[in-house]
Parts: sequence; structure tokens; C-alpha cells
Amino acid sequence: MSGPLLAVESLQTLIDASQGPVRAVDGVSFELRTGECFALVGESGCGKSVTALSIMRLLPEAGRIAAGRVLLDGADLLALPEAAMRAVRGKRVAMIFQEPSTALNPVLTVGRQIAEVIERHSGLSGDAARRRALELLEAVGIPDGARRIDEYAFQLSGGLRQRVMIAAALAVDPEVLIADEPTTALDVTIQAQILDLLAKLQAERGMALLLITHDLGIVAKMAQRVAVMYAGEIVEVAVRDEFLRAPQHPYSQKLFESLPSPGRRAGELAVIRGQVPALTGGFRGCRFAERCDLAFERCREEAPRLLELGGGRRARCHLREAGLAPPRQAELSSGIERPEAKPQRTLLDVDGLKVHFQIRRGIFRRAVGYVRAVDGVSFALHEGRTLALVGESGCGKTTAGKALLQLLAPTAGSVRYEGAELAGLSRAAMRPRRGAMQMIFQDPYASLNPRMRVAEILLEGMRALGVGRDDAQREARLAELLGEVGLPGEALGRYPHEFSGGQRQRIAVARALAVNPRLIVCDEPTSALDVSVQAQILNLLRSLQQRRGIAYLFITHNLSVVEYLAHEVAVMYLGRIVERGTVQEVLRDPKHPYTQALLSAVPTLEGGREIIRLSGELPSPANPPAGCHFHPRCPKARPECRAAYPENLPLGESRTVACVLYRGASGEGSSAASSS
Repeated sequence: MSGPLLAVESLQTLIDASQGPVRAVDGVSFELRTGECFALVGESGCGKSVTALSIMRLLPEAGRIAAGRVLLDGADLLALPEAAMRAVRGKRVAMIFQEPSTALNPVLTVGRQIAEVIERHSGLSGDAARRRALELLEAVGIPDGARRIDEYAFQLSGGLRQRVMIAAALAVDPEVLIADEPTTALDVTIQAQILDLLAKLQAERGMALLLITHDLGIVAKMAQRVAVMYAGEIVEVAVRDEFLRAPQHPYSQKLFESLPSPGRRAGELAVIRGQVPALTGGFRGCRFAERCDLAFERCREEAPRLLELGGGRRARCHLREAGLAPPRQAELSSGIERPEAKPQRTLLDVDGLKVHFQIRRGIFRRAVGYVRAVDGVSFALHEGRTLALVGESGCGKTTAGKALLQLLAPTAGSVRYEGAELAGLSRAAMRPRRGAMQMIFQDPYASLNPRMRVAEILLEGMRALGVGRDDAQREARLAELLGEVGLPGEALGRYPHEFSGGQRQRIAVARALAVNPRLIVCDEPTSALDVSVQAQILNLLRSLQQRRGIAYLFITHNLSVVEYLAHEVAVMYLGRIVERGTVQEVLRDPKHPYTQALLSAVPTLEGGREIIRLSGELPSPANPPAGCHFHPRCPKARPECRAAYPENLPLGESRTVACVLYRGASGEGSSAASSS
């Protein structure tokens, strides 16, 4: 390969705080070559995002770069005046931010925001810039782009907002793209499209990609080299294949052991005890020593160097200096299933649920149509069980979850909790039931009050619903909750903006658990978490379910999490459930062509899986196709698929599929259709 396009040398970034400067980035060095994807992985709070913001010179007001250089083609970006940096930022070096809800301007349409980038860095303006913006929206998989281009960020789902961010970053073909968790809020099919798009751009334009992610499956698919970051410094660097085969640092090994998988379904996931240490003080020894299972006396007394191990590998560990072989990772109990308890009594019964939103146009705002967000969903959720609701962004999963809790008024259908009808109840009538039914929202930043400290956020619901005798008992409970979700006790006195994205999600989980619910709608509760904290949350949710009999409706696009946690799966497409069954039935032998496409798009550490690439884009729920909604994209579509929507066909005691391929099939006899 040629020399580095981007070189970061001994970068040190400080964040001024009341307790003293936080050394968020502490002597980080790496190189990024033309056409290369370099992945930066690690837990929330390790300094990955601050490293990216330092390169872009977009640090918050309290942040400052204390030392180091950032060289782009030999020119130090840190030495440029701000006016010159503006010509670089967005054109030569662009960034996809982790949280689109805070990065997008709420008072400008998404099309206008993309056009601004185009106009600033190219010769296009007016209608030409708008046409280019529309092309970009379509390129990143936004359905009905002609309508979406004039909408605002708050009108889009989390996944659609993330796609807008990607479109803006790619607007003028940058030389270096910094992608901070670029697919966190995306479903697996769109994630596969975005990753393919980024890989294509790299091949065509020689673009360098700095990829910040907690998904090791994405690392396996995209990266040529990998760096692991912990507590402000890099602890391991390696070529991707070597890293995946034999990680050298104990921290890297723990990240792999935390991954959910079928083999680990029988027991708990491995977790890394404690938290990332505070970066306000000095370190005497190894920063990972207090959490490391292999630490010895020298680790606590002497800071390890980043050792050269040969072949471009480096590791910051005294064990490697002593020439010891890395210990083997925990063996997977392949093929062992945890015993599944038989379904208990029905807690929630949903029948024919519909949620339609009016489309109003004209000066008199007359209704001209409906967005059929949820269009006839039925299922039952049993006490102590987890039903996973999966599907692409915009298919209606979140809307269905909110309608179950009456946070959105259903247009039609029935929602019965323990036999009592909830649909149509007034807010006053619903209030006594709120404690039993809670929700963990997808975007923790938007769901947490920025003016309240964490203690006040958690106490608010407990006081309103009468949990605990007094504030002293409630506050004691808060300390327990924070410990369970992996946050230190001092977090109670801080505001949401003082936490990383993953830490804010932990606060949202703690808030839902604070009122002792029996049913929790989990809307992407682990999407913003790194794998080690995800393992803590999944273990916590399972433990709570086993001890208290809590039922979960788990909305997610992470199918490895579904396979580990859920008992049953319902696959949604354009407002309707197309396949439902147990985890083993649906994920190991998918029947519906859409389910098959979803599973094929999941990135895995092993790789090599052939992706079923769907034609076209997700249709608009305001104008769904006639007949089966999936037929315009289905590789197995037949003429009769266009005639009428298929009925839900039973394929066994617990399984249904809405597909004409299975008419007349029953039980095991349907397997032939799945390969037809």
C-alpha cells in the first residue's frame, strides 16, 4: 500500500470538567491509507468518538486538543485557521455522526440540509442541488424520497434519520469518511445496502474510511485493519483476519466472549466487571487491570507499552511482553439450548391492531389519504416470555409498540391486558396501569429530560406511581438499579448530556425498571450499546424475567440478540406480520422470502454468507402495493401474489406464514417451498 492519507500522531484531547480535565484521548496514534477501512472498536466512554471529533476539529466548547498532530496528505489539520478548516471539513474529510437526532437541524427540511453541503462544496445550486439531494436520498435507501425530501428530521424514524446523515456526508465525495456507528439505527437489510455502498465508494474513489463501531460482524465484513481502544488509549492493533482469529489483549478477548450467539443461549453472556475508569486522574499501571481476569502485580504497578508483535500487530499488555500465548477464549456450547419454559397465562392479547395516520394537504388541510403504519397486527404475549418484533425501519414496529401502551391511539383493533380492553381508554383510566407497562425508547437522548439530573429522572416515575414508601427507600433502590445497568453511583447527580450514547441507554433501561413493571416494550434497547454493555443488559433482562415473570415485546434489528433472548419471533413488513413462530423455527428455517432476506443480511464473524439482495426499495405505507405488499421486491413472486394479500397460513402449532408459496402445506411438509 502507499503512504498514509491520514496520520494521527500522539493525539491528546482534554475535556474540562468540574472534577478536573478528562483525558478523553491520551496519546493515540494510527494511520489511514487511501482506499482502506480502519475500524476503531471499544466500549462507550473509551474515547472513540472524541478521537473522531478531534480529527474534524468539532470538539464541544469544553474540549481542547493538548498535544499531537493530524496530518492529511502531510498537512497538519490542527495548525489550520478555522476558515481554512471549513474548506476541508465536509469536502475532503466528512463525518457521519452517531446520533442523527442531535446532528440534524430541527428547523430545516432534510433536503435543505443536504443541499447546503452540496452548495457549499460544489458548483451546484438551486434545482440542481435539490436533484442531487434527491439522488442521494434514494441511494441510501429512503423510500418515497420525493416526499421525504421536504420533511423535517422529527417526522422520520431513527433509521431514516441515520440515512439522511449518511447522504449528507457522501454529498461531495470526500477523500476521508469518518463513520461513527453509521448503521446503529438501521435494520439489517438497509445496513447491508449502506455497507455495500461504502465499500463501492471506496473501490471507485479510493476513499479512506475510519469506521467506529461496536459490531464485530461489521468489522469482519468491512475492515482491513482494526484498533481496539480502551480508557483513552489504543490497546491493540492488528490486521482484521488475525484479530478475529486470535485477539491478543485480554480486553479484546472479553469483547468476543460478550457476543450473543446460539451456543451461549444456554447460559449467561460473559461480562466485563465494573466500568471504564474515570479519566480525570493519572494511571499508575495498566488501565484495564481492575477489570482483567488475568492481571498480576506488575499490571497494577507499571503501565504496559504498545508492543510490536510482528506482522503489523501491536498489543499493550505485559503478558505479551513475557512471550506468553494468549489464553483461549471461552468455548461455545454449540447446539445446547436452554430449557424453554412452557407459555404461562396470556398477559397481552392483540387482535387486528391498526394505526393509520391522516395525510393532510392544501390550504384547508383536508385529509387526502392515510399512512397505514400498522395494518392489522395480531399476536399474544405470555407472562414471562419474550416476543421479538423484527423488520425494516418504517415497517411499523415502534408504532405498534406505542399503540399497545396507548401512547398512540389505535385506529382499529383490540388490545387486552389480562383480559381488560385498553383501546379507547382515557388517559385517566390508563394511569393506574402505567406502572405495569413500561417502554424503553429507541433514542435515549430524546426520551430523557435534559434539564433533570439522573436521580430526578428515575424518581419522577417512582413518585408518580407510588413506588416505595418514601424518598429514602426510593433513593436506595436507585443505587441498586444503577449497579444493575452498569453505571457508577455518582451518575445520579449528572445530566443526560454528560453521558455517552450507551450510558444514556442504560439510564433509560433503569427508568423503565424503577417502577417494577410486568410488561416492557423494548424499542431497540441495545442498539446504542457496545457488546460488553449489551451483554450486561441482556443478562439483566433475562434475570429479571426469570425472577419476576416480566414479559418483553422486544423490537430490534439485531437478530443475534433475538436468537439469544427471545422465545418467539414475529417478522413485520409494511405494517403486517408476515411470519411468526418460535426462535428455533423462524431463525433456523425461515419460510417467508422476506425473512430469508433479513437473515442473509446479518453480518457474522465467519462471513461467507450469500446475501439475498432485494430489488427496489421499501414501498411507502401511504401507498402500499396491491396484493402481497412484498411482491415487488420478492425473488419468488408469482402472478397470484399481485391479486390479494395472502392469509396467515398455519405451518404447525406455533407457526404461521403469510405467503402463497405455502398454500396446502402443513408442518414439516412445507420445507420444499422455502427452497423453490
